[in-house]
Amino acid sequence: MKLMFVEAKAKLKELKLDKAIVALNKFKKIGLVSTVQFLELLPDVQKTLEKAGHQISMAKPQLHAIKAAQLLGCDVTAIPQDCDCVLYIGTGEFHPFGIGLTQFAEKPFFILNPFSGTVEKLSEKEIRKMQLQQQARIIKFKEAKTVGILVTLKLGQNEMQGNVNVIKEKLEKEGKEVFVFIGDTLNPAELENFPQIDAWVNTACPRVVDDQELYKKPVVNVSEALGL
Repeated sequence: MKLMFVEAKAKLKELKLDKAIVALNKFKKIGLVSTVQFLELLPDVQKTLEKAGHQISMAKPQLHAIKAAQLLGCDVTAIPQDCDCVLYIGTGEFHPFGIGLTQFAEKPFFILNPFSGTVEKLSEKEIRKMQLQQQARIIKFKEAKTVGILVTLKLGQNEMQGNVNVIKEKLEKEGKEVFVFIGDTLNPAELENFPQIDAWVNTACPRVVDDQELYKKPVVNVSEALGL
């Protein structure tokens, strides 16, 4: 099946940066990131912040995103390594919270709403909460004897996190009994039909684990399961 992706850009003529300049005053090196809707605004943001005395950097993503400074729910690798803080241009917290379980979680992270011009700092308390939940999931997974690997048939998500056969083999070498479950949509309610499974390994979008409360058994991503 052939697919065509069409970029939807926000209709925004002017971006107010007054509050952002105040919020970022004590940071010298700033990394810019955004979603595809607002990427074309970043050159102007860069010029304005550089005039205010900041050094601006934008990195290329390493996983599924394709443009410099672009974030996806499943890919936050476009965050520059050497920045003092990160400024995200966009709405909501879904994409920013994607950093919560990555090596970038310790960097100050600011959210600039391009429509209102308001700036908020991403909650360190919420990020810590995500990290503690991750630790709990991993501990429970390590204790699991029987594991189910979840595989979706959705284009772009199937085997997103690696080859299922390789993952299965590695888990079996660790002494776990492993079964592979294949379907289209991952429905937490349907998984309750398999009470013999102690824990699940998600190979689809890594943000599935954000909904751990919907699952009766722990769900981990491949990197968490294999300690990568």
